[in-house]
This record gives sequence, structure tokens and C-alpha cells, in this order.
Amino acid sequence: MSARCPVDDAPFRARRAEPWLGTLVDITASASSQQALDEGLRAAFAAVARIHRALSGHDPASELTRVNRDAASAMQSISADLRAVLTCALELAARSEGTFDPTVGAELAALGFLPVHSKCERGATWHDVILEDDGVWFKRPLVLDFDGIAKGYAVDCAMAVLRDAGTTQAIVNAGGDLRVHGPGTETVQLRTGGAQSAMLPLIAIGDGALATSAYGGRRRRIRGRLATPLVNPRNRLPSMSTRTVSVAAPTCIVADALTKVVALDGARAARVLASYGASAAIVSPLRGRWRCTRL
Repeated sequence: MSARCPVDDAPFRARRAEPWLGTLVDITASASSQQALDEGLRAAFAAVARIHRALSGHDPASELTRVNRDAASAMQSISADLRAVLTCALELAARSEGTFDPTVGAELAALGFLPVHSKCERGATWHDVILEDDGVWFKRPLVLDFDGIAKGYAVDCAMAVLRDAGTTQAIVNAGGDLRVHGPGTETVQLRTGGAQSAMLPLIAIGDGALATSAYGGRRRRIRGRLATPLVNPRNRLPSMSTRTVSVAAPTCIVADALTKVVALDGARAARVLASYGASAAIVSPLRGRWRCTRL
């Protein structure tokens, strides 16, 4: 997925990239002063780094790993970042009637997509997560997995910092999660895979977000069978869909999560998309060509 920042009248402009969140976070921004531009970019990458360290399910020292390890035994205090992501995740689980569920971490660990840092029970659901003013606790051992939305949240936070710093135009792109700020619109294109690789125009966005997930390219062979990191919460099995799903939404965290809802349950997706003011495009291979369906 690609997009370029439209040229505006701001005299200072820069593009920088750093490796975070398992991908390359690329930020392009414009501002009326070099100081505002430098401070905005520095603070944006600091926000991404903070979220990476707190919400990584792979880091044994992260806040998320501590919560997964201890919340079945006692209430765990949590940061504002973890609370924001968990609140959004539980709301999405309720609106989608469980199609989106942040508690599939045990299944992902069993498949080898996540490390095992603590005791967990497969089959737990979002109903087993109790979020209170003092923190969070679990009704039984489980593993929260934020890989599907933490990156989108980090993109949103980076954009908020850039806006506060006074940037007039910005794009934050984190490997499929994109947030745009500023006047005008930009056409986002999707690169298809395979022998007939091409760039397909998906959507034109201005102030908004777009998330794209292509699970077919993330398949791996586990114990002789192919699996993807997209687990269906209803049967707790990995989905083998080859479709690429893109969702446009007001925020990147919501767009990121809704790609899972669309990929897993197209029948319910239209209602959930509408409740967030979002839209989706599904790109799928058909007899050697690419078909795009919009919701």
C-alpha cells in the first residue's frame, strides 16, 4: 500500500522512517517552521516507541505481557495506552458480536505466532476480561493479543502528536496502517501479489485512516498444515482466506480492527462498518485476475 503527501505551501518538509511494531514506520510531514517539523517528528516516533514497548505480545518485559501473566490472579493497574486499546477492543467485540475478539492469543501461541510467556487457557473470550477503574482482571487465564490494533493505535497517537506540534500536512504509514492529515485528498494504491502484480487504486482519503490486511501472504506451515495469524473466535481455528481487506475509518485503530471483522464475517461487516462510519474494499484473486468488492 502506498500514498504520497500532497505538496502544500509549508516551506519546511521532511520524510523519516524508523523500525517499530514489526514494520517500518514512515512519516512525511510539512510545517511552517523547521523547529515545529523537527519537534513533531521526534515526538511522533517517541510515541510509537512507547506503544511498541508497552503493548508488544512478543516482549517478555512489556506491560501487556505482565497483564497476561498476572491478571487472572489479581487486578492489574494499566497505563492510559493499554486502557485506550483495551477499551476499543472490547467495544469492537461487543459491536461485532465476538467476530473481533482480543483474547485469541492462546490460539496464536499454540500456532507459533506468539511466544508463550504465561499460563493460558484456550477458548477464553472477551467476556472473561473485566475492565474497571482500578485496572483489569481476567475471570480465567487468557492471553490478550493486540497485534491487530496496537499498530493502528500507534499511528493515531503519532498523528495526534504531529498535529499538536503544528504540522500542516502529514502521512503516517506503518506497514498497511495509514493516517492522513491536512488539506486535499490522496489516492491510496494497493500492490497485488503473484505473477501479475499490479497497483490497484483503492480509495482517496483526506483527514482519515486506512488499514489493509493481507493474511494469505502470512501463511506458515505448522505441523504439516498451513495456518495464518487470523483466528476465527467462533471456532478458534485459523482462517485461510486469500483476500486482501482494506478499511477506511475515522481512526486507524478502528480501521485496523475492522479488517478482521470484514475478513472473517462479511455478512455482519456492513452493519459494524456503518456503526463506525467506515467503509471497506475486498480484493480477491479470481481466475488469474483481481476482483474488488466494496462494502
